[in-house]
Amino acid sequence: MSEPRCPVCGSPMVLRTARKGPNAGDKFYGCSRYPGCRGTLPFPVGEGAGNDISPAQNEQVANLQSSGVSIPHRLVARSRYEGCQVRFFESVAVPFPIMEEIPDIELPEANMRAFSQWRLDFPDFERTCELSTTTRQILAVAEKILTRGRITICSPFVEESLSRLLLGQPGIMDSVHISPDIFSMTPQREIDFSWFDSPSERAFYDRFLPLTLGPSFAKWVLPQVSLSSLLPRSLQSPVDGRADFLISHPSLPDPILIEIDGEQHEIHAGVDQLRDSILTRAGFRVIRIPACECETLSGKGLGELTRILQPACRNSSGGPNRDSALLFIYATKICHQIQLTLLQAIKMGCLNLLDPGAWSITADLDGIGLYSREEADQILRIAVADLVELLGKISNLYSVNINDGVPVCSISEPRGDRYNAIHIAYTRNQYRSVNTFYIQDIYVPFDIACESFPAEPARLSPPSEETLSYFLKYIFRKPYFWDGQYASIVRALEGKDTIVLLPTGSGKSLIFQLASLLLPGVSVVVEPIISLIQDQLDNLSSYGIHRCMGITSMISDAEERSDIIELFGQGEYLLTYVAPERFQMQEFRESLRALTVHTPVALVVIDEAHCVSEWGHDFRTSYLNIARIAREYCQSGGHIPPLVALTGTASRSVLKDVRRELQIQDIDAIITPDSFDRPELKFHILSAPSKEKMSKLKGYLGQMLPGLFGVSGSSFYQTRGHGTYSGLVFCPNVDGQYGVVEVAGRLRSELGINTSFYSGRQPKYSSADNWNRTKEATARDFKRNRIPLLVSTKAFGMGIDKANIRYTVHYCLPPSIEAFYQEAGRAGRDRRVAHCCIIVSDDDPERTKRLLDPNVDAEEVAAMVRDISWDENDDITRALFLHTNSFRGIDSEYRDILSVLEALSDFSHRSTRKVVFPSLNRNTAERSLHRLVILGVVSDYTIDYSSNEFTVYLSGADKSTIIDSYGAYVAGYSEGRRQTELEKAARLLDLPYKDFVLKMAELLLRFIYEVIEKGRRRALYEMLLAATVDPSDSGVRQRIVKYLGTTEYSERLDSMVEDPGGGIGQAKEIFESIVSLNDAAELRGQVSRYLESYPDHPGLLMLRALSEIMCRDASREISAQNFMASILSASENYSAKGQKLFDLISWGLEQLSRQDMELAIELESKILLRFNDPGLARFLVGNLPQTLGTEPAWFLLDRLTHLSQQLLINRGERKL
Repeated sequence: MSEPRCPVCGSPMVLRTARKGPNAGDKFYGCSRYPGCRGTLPFPVGEGAGNDISPAQNEQVANLQSSGVSIPHRLVARSRYEGCQVRFFESVAVPFPIMEEIPDIELPEANMRAFSQWRLDFPDFERTCELSTTTRQILAVAEKILTRGRITICSPFVEESLSRLLLGQPGIMDSVHISPDIFSMTPQREIDFSWFDSPSERAFYDRFLPLTLGPSFAKWVLPQVSLSSLLPRSLQSPVDGRADFLISHPSLPDPILIEIDGEQHEIHAGVDQLRDSILTRAGFRVIRIPACECETLSGKGLGELTRILQPACRNSSGGPNRDSALLFIYATKICHQIQLTLLQAIKMGCLNLLDPGAWSITADLDGIGLYSREEADQILRIAVADLVELLGKISNLYSVNINDGVPVCSISEPRGDRYNAIHIAYTRNQYRSVNTFYIQDIYVPFDIACESFPAEPARLSPPSEETLSYFLKYIFRKPYFWDGQYASIVRALEGKDTIVLLPTGSGKSLIFQLASLLLPGVSVVVEPIISLIQDQLDNLSSYGIHRCMGITSMISDAEERSDIIELFGQGEYLLTYVAPERFQMQEFRESLRALTVHTPVALVVIDEAHCVSEWGHDFRTSYLNIARIAREYCQSGGHIPPLVALTGTASRSVLKDVRRELQIQDIDAIITPDSFDRPELKFHILSAPSKEKMSKLKGYLGQMLPGLFGVSGSSFYQTRGHGTYSGLVFCPNVDGQYGVVEVAGRLRSELGINTSFYSGRQPKYSSADNWNRTKEATARDFKRNRIPLLVSTKAFGMGIDKANIRYTVHYCLPPSIEAFYQEAGRAGRDRRVAHCCIIVSDDDPERTKRLLDPNVDAEEVAAMVRDISWDENDDITRALFLHTNSFRGIDSEYRDILSVLEALSDFSHRSTRKVVFPSLNRNTAERSLHRLVILGVVSDYTIDYSSNEFTVYLSGADKSTIIDSYGAYVAGYSEGRRQTELEKAARLLDLPYKDFVLKMAELLLRFIYEVIEKGRRRALYEMLLAATVDPSDSGVRQRIVKYLGTTEYSERLDSMVEDPGGGIGQAKEIFESIVSLNDAAELRGQVSRYLESYPDHPGLLMLRALSEIMCRDASREISAQNFMASILSASENYSAKGQKLFDLISWGLEQLSRQDMELAIELESKILLRFNDPGLARFLVGNLPQTLGTEPAWFLLDRLTHLSQQLLINRGERKL
């Protein structure tokens, strides 16, 4: 029968055994790319029938299943010799070009394990003195670096030195071509194993196995393995003891457990039968062989085993031959094994870390039959020299000096005493005179967990850039740091909290990845969306970093998730990625407690930190508690791990929110770039009515875009590996006319482009489970250049790292400049030219002006959006529809808070309540709880996501404390409004406690809607202006850079927004410093960004109005809107009255009149009608030029006339 191919992706299929469900125990064909592809085929009836197993007696067994997540096992087995220890590894190294090629050949998991798994047997050695704290830290970091992946990257020194030795000159890798078979080869060498329980076991190992599996048999056979280390935790209790032999091979459908049965088997037959049944249902084939057969090497049992092992025998023909490229790959593996062996020897005290010149290292590398004695000698020296350099660099990092000196290395018999001398054995020779470390390749059908080396947390002195550059090249092969990376890493190593504000594509992830590897312990990384976690894991894998895990809802099996959380608590994962909601779960909090008993948390990383702010375009309520919980649960021995917050773009208010919520107050904590400009990005704006959007998109993708790159349309969308012109089309929705499903389908059918779509939630008519698998495969196919174009919601745009994205298209207007720049910034990460397009539809400009007018409240906007028919929508109304779903109105949110408080019943005293909110969905309930956390009524809460049950911790705060909490919240956004808001709150003190809390909640909501809701709408307006006022590349770029960057005005604006009086005096000084049109444009850009944070600030609004009217592309409507908003906010929100208010109006009108007298007179008239104050009119007449004095003079005359007429009427009435 020919090898079956996967019906989904066409890859080879492998025979597997179902471990759960109605088909548990049955065979089936599964895709070799699993879990990347989950294609299956039924196994032919009758084939393999001899392996049928009856149902298990233990009910737990029925719940086993094959998982998409590989859960490492803590492998336990007997050492080769009595008086020795054994440690199992799944970690080797290869040259960087080979690492880059591995994803392309889609290396099966079995081959990965066959190449990377090995054991190290070494003697029990009594250390004469304890390792110092710093020494343990150095060794812990060295081990983290070396064991960071299953197949990781060797150092540049090892790669260059071995290339020179075995390929003739360094850097020549063209001759190296790899296939999966290379990674399951092993040298032919005899391996001794002397610790057996019976002569029959020895005979089976020494005589039968070499005849059956060939001279390399020892790799595939693990004697005396603990059964508990083979099974999931749920099945370990009914199974104990050891199996005599575990035989595993990639060519075998199932691993085989061999039991050599002597007379004792009859006594324990019942127990053995139960154990065999459990092991069988867990995926192992159990074969019992009578002891007598092993003595004669014949019998039914051995005959059956010989037949079963035939596929493995055919595929165990030996290891690499004298092909220089293959020898090169295998030599890097040997170097890695030697280095981990030396590290183990240092940890035991056999070698002195501080004096490598005193080491004596011998080895028998020449005995494995691959290398000449001279080559073996050089390989040993290269491995040892490289480790000494690595340890020296780490020691330098930790301010420890290591003595100069070169270890003595030789390919020879061991010599010297037992101190500072070890022998590394690859063959069966056993030596007693010196500490001998035995290295042997093995293979087991699961991943092997890594033993973590305990060390205390560290805070380092600032290292030099040269020192850190060594590790940058060693681990990531990067030649130098980009702007902001070095400074950020230094702060993390110093143990200081850091906010990294660097543009998209500037390498923010590398900051915490490298810093984490240079500190003892593990790191926790918070990511807002699953696609980001998967992207981070994929990128780390491409650099050979596999000891990382994402704990997400994609792990649907509760038992698997529990196993992973326990491994996290044991320190298995160097980087653990979680969603912010994980911190609200009691189970995860407890795992943090367990972890920090023995392993410190090195860093707590908060990626996409703008999600912590309600101002931000991606706000997540669950982000708000991270800092407090992390500091409480991640501390170890009084050490609180530093927080590293990362974001690509953040307005001033978002940044202020981030600092407050994450409790990062150090003024030096914020790392910013020299410039936010990305010159490699070229911007294109296409305007079209909504009904013509698709035509514009097809024209851009089908004709314009290929022409921009000088490529024909017929070849532009062909996949060509890293040379693929990859692109993203962003849509605002999943379903509907402007959703990813519709757009991707039309591009596929009408342009013939091989495209797919991605979204966070599932499309209509798709189940959540199926969609999770589909979108994971889609993301992987796009990243691996199998799909050239991906149509996506913003769920894929945030943080995705793919170097060859050459273009992005926003099918609709993004919600803010920050959101656009972050998503467009996915392109051009390799610093090559990329094109970023927006297709804008503003179908009713007059309607848009009304909807985005800062003087229109949220309720009116929501009503207008609701009344617009489907076919009259455009980009602005579509965006505001989503906006009004987030800001549903003060009354609606007030009712939600009322429901929460009623469910909590008496909330006036400190207590803990477990409660379900039946009338609210989970997100709404959590949002309401967040409002109560702001007020200090609730101190904390956790969530059971399976039952939607909240555990709410009530604070018992009194009224004064609640008012103080509210005042602190207001001051965090607008110091100028603090006093006004506190006065409003003080008027509520006489109310009963429940009514008081509800009124305070209403006060809070009004502030949020006046400030935050308007700020979000303003952000949309600024995006519209950036896309329509000057749609050229230079025009859009100038708007973005001025909006995001800092200028000479930034510091003065910072001071102005802190002024409790609304910054009116500072606004005058800033405006009067303008001396050119460029100054006006620069000020407009800066003020626009500040207004997103402070949308009701009078000084900012006035500067926005006046700077707008001075620009070449001035808009009278924008200037008028902001002018009126400034005056009204000063009066209503900042308590500006009388002379102060009159002076602002007078000064503003005079400045405006110098650019547009007609507009100034028009606004003067509106203001007079709005306030109807003769005192204002008299002030304007007395302080404005004659031209502007006319309108208030007429106002006074009209008022005098009206009063005179009224007086005459009143007199006439009295006469009557």
